[in-house]
Amino acid sequence: MKHIRTRKRQTALAVGAVGLAVAIIIIMRSLMNGSFETIFQIVFELAPHVLVTPKDGEEHIYLYKTLMEFIWTIPGVIAVSPALSTAATLSFEGNVENVEMTGVIPEELNAVTRIGDKYMMEGDLRGIASGRRVVLGEETARRLDAKIGDGVLASFPDATTMNLVVVGVFRTGVDWDRDAFVSLDTARRFLGEGDVITYINVKTADPYRADEIAADISALGYDARSWRSLFPEFEETLAFEKFSNNLILALLLLIASFGIANVMNMVVLEKTRAIGMMMAMGASSTRIRRIFLIESGVLGIAGGAFGTVVGYAISIYLHAQEYVITAPNAPQPILIQFIVDPVDLIAFPLLALALSMAAGVYPAHKASRLDPVVALRG
Repeated sequence: MKHIRTRKRQTALAVGAVGLAVAIIIIMRSLMNGSFETIFQIVFELAPHVLVTPKDGEEHIYLYKTLMEFIWTIPGVIAVSPALSTAATLSFEGNVENVEMTGVIPEELNAVTRIGDKYMMEGDLRGIASGRRVVLGEETARRLDAKIGDGVLASFPDATTMNLVVVGVFRTGVDWDRDAFVSLDTARRFLGEGDVITYINVKTADPYRADEIAADISALGYDARSWRSLFPEFEETLAFEKFSNNLILALLLLIASFGIANVMNMVVLEKTRAIGMMMAMGASSTRIRRIFLIESGVLGIAGGAFGTVVGYAISIYLHAQEYVITAPNAPQPILIQFIVDPVDLIAFPLLALALSMAAGVYPAHKASRLDPVVALRG
């Protein structure tokens, strides 16, 4: 403690270096957590948590109302939306575009994806319920140069050609922007099909229980897949991103801890005579080594605690500011969140302590190996 108190400038620099590294880590980790939370919110909002498709060898789900009744009985299911999807060619004033045209029940689709609430640029998703109406994705509307009130021609081999009035345009920022939605009845008339669908979207209260719910549905013979099966690369990409970011932040703290090693090395050089005197008075090599290791640990834990307090305070402040950014392809402004994980507030100060003591091992060992006679001579 005498070394720490008398070398105020060096102590401040060592503690400050570790503290700055820990503060940066806490802030960046909170930003990372907030970013992942935002990504998951967007994905879970738009994508179905469970997708149910026909049995093997079948093109459609025939007894879908009975199936939907069963799905509703599964605990955790909060929304179910049937859909009849088909390829279609839309044309307007010489512009032609091939799209996936999906027949839906507007209220039920909105309950699963919230397209009608958050992603409509113009018009109303519920407008497709009244007759031959269509809602276009932004990309499709742009390529057709079609606006609300325009009539587009829908056609496809073996399908019934029909005129559809545009009643809305939506923008999700994903591939859906090249699609079109019509009512379930309109899609059946277009295909000449009866009371059938091609898939069912299911939303759950807890997306992480989607695998269990999919297994319950699959037991009936249908092909039910959770979002993890539908988008396996999604979690893998985020996991790799998280690992690489954590590695960079850990290296930052490791570099900062070597500032403590430098300080401790200087202390050993300056206190050579004092070390020799202690050893001449009977202090063992183990005790000398312990003194310098404890000093390294004190500097490390002080820097870690200081950085944790600063990093936590800044993260809470930035989160409260509710900064938003508007990406070119994003349908909505994106809220920048700083979410502090309580585990980080414990783990990183302890990591700072461990790295600081590790950085002090060589100076401590060097001090314990001094020859008392040589040390007393300085």
